[in-house]
Amino acid sequence: MLELSDDRILERFSRIQSVQGGNVGRVWSLCDITSRNRAEEVRVRLAAIVESSDDAILSKTLDGIIATWNTGAERIFGYAPSEVIGQPVTILIPADRANEEPQILEKLKRGERIDHYETVRRRKDGTLLDIALTVSPVKDANGRIIGASKIARDITERKRTERALREAQAKLSRYAEDLEKQVAERTATLRETIGELEAFSYSISHDLRAPLRAMQGFALILAEECASQISPEGKEYIRRITTAAERMDRLTQDVLNYSRVARAELPLERIDTEKLLRDILESYPMFHAPAADIQLEGTFPLVLGNQAVLTQCISNLLGNAVKFVAPGVTPRVRVWAEKVGDGKMVRLFFKDNGLGIDKEAQEMIFGIFQRVSQSYEGTGIGLAIVKKGVERMGGAVGLESGLAQGSTFWLELNGAKIDNE
Repeated sequence: MLELSDDRILERFSRIQSVQGGNVGRVWSLCDITSRNRAEEVRVRLAAIVESSDDAILSKTLDGIIATWNTGAERIFGYAPSEVIGQPVTILIPADRANEEPQILEKLKRGERIDHYETVRRRKDGTLLDIALTVSPVKDANGRIIGASKIARDITERKRTERALREAQAKLSRYAEDLEKQVAERTATLRETIGELEAFSYSISHDLRAPLRAMQGFALILAEECASQISPEGKEYIRRITTAAERMDRLTQDVLNYSRVARAELPLERIDTEKLLRDILESYPMFHAPAADIQLEGTFPLVLGNQAVLTQCISNLLGNAVKFVAPGVTPRVRVWAEKVGDGKMVRLFFKDNGLGIDKEAQEMIFGIFQRVSQSYEGTGIGLAIVKKGVERMGGAVGLESGLAQGSTFWLELNGAKIDNE
């Protein structure tokens, strides 16, 4: 069949009218036939769409009686058309939702449309389905509402997935809460244990110093007052006792220092690092030439730190740089500062010409009682104090080194603003 657009029909109407002298009746008959053919074709196409839809599409009267029923409705609800057409739509509604249909009908009579209304409907076999419902009023040629069309989509699987997701989220939330609680409890226990250990180490270290001083004192008296009665071998024993006592005293003193750094409150203040460095160099003869060559290079920004703790950290780093050099080599140390982290942090560098540290040792060098070389005196606590102290001031420590290549230690702290900034 030849299809004509409205424009083509009007064009032919004009031509026929001009040629045949206005034989209008025949022209309008042609238009009417064409319109009816087109309407019929549209109706057939719409019917095919409705029939092939996966959704349930049905219509009902204003009394709630089912008038039409497509294949999708048969598949979803299990009823054949012959079983439901002419039946009340309430056969699809569970008893606990009986009040929904009157409310829907009232809205339809007012000409209202209901979009994506989620509810529950019952199949022929009694099983319940989650449904998304769209209801629209149906009007006659005069615009009167004579019924309603319903499109029902089975969302049971989606709802099942949503419920499973909610349950999983609830379980995950409970698990996260339990895990957070366990972490908090274990953290509190760990802090308590650490506090007890630090208090214990402080007490032990403090109590150990008294007998050590007694050992040193009596050894000194023995060496001075009984020198003539002691053999050379005995004098060597006294020297060893004194040396061991001194070493033990340094060890206990370092443990005390570590405990203080770990436990004490550390109020932070603005510190002039250049002044602090120069004061430290002036205070220790071991840092003076010709014993050592220590150079401060460039400018040193202000930092936020604790004066006492930072003094000890820098002293420990400079002391190691001077001590751990090859025999006969003059220690040479360069100290400088750089701003890092978008200028918010200040990093102090201490570069030496010492023995250097291999890669494996670098991973444990900041641990307590860790020593790189047994050939040099030390307690193995100095760098642990540096790490603990700097971290408690909100900073970090690190190093770059290699055997026989010297070492560059650094400590990083928050920068402090000057008064006019």
